[in-house]
Parts: sequence; structure tokens; C-alpha cells
Amino acid sequence: MATTTGLGRLKFVPVLLLAILASGCVTSKFSTTEKLQRKEGPLRIVLMPIDVELGLLNAGGVVEPNAEWTAKAKNFILEDVRTKLAAQQAELVLADDDLADLPTEDTRLQLVKLHEAVGRSILLHQYRDAGGLMPLPTKDNNFDWSLGAEIGALRQHYNADYAMFVFVRDSYTSAGRVAVIIALALLRVPVHGGSQAGFASLVDLNSGDLVWFNRLARAEGDLRKAEGAQETVDVLLTGFPK
Repeated sequence: MATTTGLGRLKFVPVLLLAILASGCVTSKFSTTEKLQRKEGPLRIVLMPIDVELGLLNAGGVVEPNAEWTAKAKNFILEDVRTKLAAQQAELVLADDDLADLPTEDTRLQLVKLHEAVGRSILLHQYRDAGGLMPLPTKDNNFDWSLGAEIGALRQHYNADYAMFVFVRDSYTSAGRVAVIIALALLRVPVHGGSQAGFASLVDLNSGDLVWFNRLARAEGDLRKAEGAQETVDVLLTGFPK
């Protein structure tokens, strides 16, 4: 397997003989509430299984998943989310531990996959810079997305108010990919390096509606290290309701 280089940590490698590619962070949140509420007692948020995958972008432009990096990143993200919510006096409940006795088989997988599908639809229909806008008449001037009433099973099971979902894909530029980028730059052909992309959302378990959603899309960040993961979570949770 190819190895990463110092340039790989920068994600998009500056292209020689061309303008330097910008590596700024792109986030944009949608929110239907500024304050989370619970009728009585501390706010309880169910953290669904974190959907994260890290890999190495090889010379051919294919991301090779790395299980060790992914496992570390998942643990880092979990602890950073826990710290963030604790600072807001919210009680975090992990869905990983005891979701098996929910009424529907494979509920955990179904909900995580459903969230991914809804999240990708939000990127497509709500964000003008996420690959092209395909506007929907009912979504044009408002943020109105839902995972459906079935998610209410989480509210009953955990006595919780909201469910939080996290989806991240993170890739790192291999030495071989750097060589390709530099070689093609001489021909004025831009080739991208690794990238960090994802989204997080908060779902009201009473209605199934998404009350907050934030996108992450950038050419920097490192989820393989504790400090980098903390910075990524800070960015991913930009605008999180209080």
C-alpha cells in the first residue's frame, strides 16, 4: 500500500505552475430551532452509530479504506461529541449498546442508511455549491426534512428527546497520488488530492423532523489524531442548537 507524505496531510496538494488551490473550510448549517427543549429533567440525545470511514487516496484516484484509521477516528469523534454535549448540560446516550431489542429488525442499520440518503438529498437540493442544485418546490424557501415517524421508537426506548447522526468520509493523499498531481500539473490538468466531507444532523424524536443540519466539505483536517479530530468535530458541530 502506498504511504502518505507530509503533503498528504494537507489534503489538496498545491498544484505547481497553476494558481494555488484554496483549502478553506466550507460549512453551512440549517436550523429550525435555536434552543433544544425537554419537558422535564436533563436533555437526552441519542447518538446513533457514527458512520465514518478513512482511507488512502491512491495514484489512480481510488480510496483504499483503512480500518485502523477508521477505528481511531470513530473513538475520537465519540469522545469529542460527548464533551461538546456535556458542556451544554445534555445527557448523551449511545445507540450502539442496546438497540437490538427495538421493535424492527436491523433498526440501527436502517436508520443510519436512511439518514445518509436524506443527508445526500439535502446536499443536492439545499446547497447551491454541492455539485449542482436541483431545487424542489417544497424545499426552496424552507428547511423541511424528516426521517419519518418510525424514528419515534428511539424516543420510547431511550426516553430521549433527539437523535444525533454523524456521517464523515476522510481521505489522505498517497505519495503515488502526489506524483500524479505534480506530473499532470505540468500539462495544466488539475487533479485533486484527499478531502474531508460529511454532515451531521439532529432529529426531533417526537416528529422525526431534522431540526439542525450542518455540512463539512474541505481539503484539510486529520481525523487520525486526537487534536485533528477535535478540530473537525468543532467545525462539524458549527451552529449546534443550545
